[in-house]
Amino acid sequence: MTTISPYILGVDIGTGSAKTVAVTPVGQVTAAHRQSYPTHHPQPGYSEQDPEQVIAAIITTIQKTVQEMGGAPSAIALSCAMHSLMAVDSQGQPLTPLMTWADNRAETYAAALKNAPAGPLIYAATGTPIHPMSPLCKLLWLRNEEQEIFERAACFIGIKELFLHRCFHEFIIDHSLASATGMFDIRRQDWHPGALEAAGVSDDRLPIPVETTRLLIGMDAGMAETLGIPADTLIMAGSSDGCLAQLGSGAVEPGHAALTIGTSGAIRMMTAKPAEDEQRRLFSYVLTPEHYVCGGAINNGGGALQWFSKAFLPWSDYNNFLKTAFSAPPGAEGLLCLPYLLGERAPVWDSGARGAYVGIRQQHTSAHFQRALIEGICFGLYSVAEALESVVEPVREVTVSGGFTASPLWIQLLADIFQKPMLLHQEEDASALGAAMLGWHALEKTDAWQFNQMAAARVFEPESTHHAVYMRNYKAYGLLYHQLKEVMAMLRE
Repeated sequence: MTTISPYILGVDIGTGSAKTVAVTPVGQVTAAHRQSYPTHHPQPGYSEQDPEQVIAAIITTIQKTVQEMGGAPSAIALSCAMHSLMAVDSQGQPLTPLMTWADNRAETYAAALKNAPAGPLIYAATGTPIHPMSPLCKLLWLRNEEQEIFERAACFIGIKELFLHRCFHEFIIDHSLASATGMFDIRRQDWHPGALEAAGVSDDRLPIPVETTRLLIGMDAGMAETLGIPADTLIMAGSSDGCLAQLGSGAVEPGHAALTIGTSGAIRMMTAKPAEDEQRRLFSYVLTPEHYVCGGAINNGGGALQWFSKAFLPWSDYNNFLKTAFSAPPGAEGLLCLPYLLGERAPVWDSGARGAYVGIRQQHTSAHFQRALIEGICFGLYSVAEALESVVEPVREVTVSGGFTASPLWIQLLADIFQKPMLLHQEEDASALGAAMLGWHALEKTDAWQFNQMAAARVFEPESTHHAVYMRNYKAYGLLYHQLKEVMAMLRE
């Protein structure tokens, strides 16, 4: 197979789909393919995927992109959603479904560890807040609730590690995804003994950590044939989707934050060292030994809109939902929404939190409820940004990415709440692009930190007209969770 022109495949294994993009050495995306897969919720709090469906989607998007390009890539670079976990046997065959980041079944075990003396020490070493999302807490659940599978498992891995095992017959995890497990010492760059003791596993039952830029060679011949590429094609171990979205967004300078809203949402900044947050609100994930990504993720982004539409507006599509929502006045005439349908991560880290609407009056219509939901998502991200500013540094500007950027009104809403410029690039999948950028960096063809510094396609400047209304509602939003926390606990019981 002859390469038409040099390109790297950036492959992002997301929560709802696999995306593959072909990226040239100058950052141009020349082909892209996406394949979706479902998430199953067999019980309340469960969020599972069939790992074989995910692997099939990864393979399909690579095949189609290579075919479209008409030649083999210089390398494949991988990005992946964080916090997934499954048990596998010694041959890499799954013994359990894949538990995603949204899986809350370990809630009781997470709460016990968080309040134990070891909890703050584990957070300080690993940079991952103790929460049911983390593989650390998922392992606690497996050890106690699925003892036979826990004992039989040869290794506990995420979905990207399964793909790498299919390629190289080794259990390998990059430092970035390892740092999101809650079991990886982000300063020593190795598994943390205290976290492993808490989980009840030894490091030989976890994948081998490697640097994100590690280039792997010697692919299984059958897998290479399936993918439609030579067996000597390099595969870069890669990183987590959040860290690579930061890189793909070009948000690498001090004070430059990246904000993403997809199924969930997050706001992050790149730093030279981990964040020191005594309140344990923020994560600190490894990108390279000299680069960390600090911030916080919210559980409920676009997924909350999907829930509302399915439950109340099954005839409406996404664009109509947004059009209706923004027909209501700013502040939704005093209607507030806590969009905690899946519990919440940053900054409250309460998997048992519940969603709520407060302030309902007779004049409120469906449009008000829809707008209040969107504003609640934005308030959640703003609360994480406040924590970032108190621990890291002031936010100067924000680059936005994710499916929500199709709505200029939503981006302007964020600008007006944050009172910061929102920068929009045309690239729709920052994580896949970031993976390819890091791949070119690993091949020593580019400087990844200067790769995507082109001007934004559009800048949304903040307007002050409605800021006072938003801040009044935000103040009430900040009180609301704490006022309802006891009620939420009663409802869980």
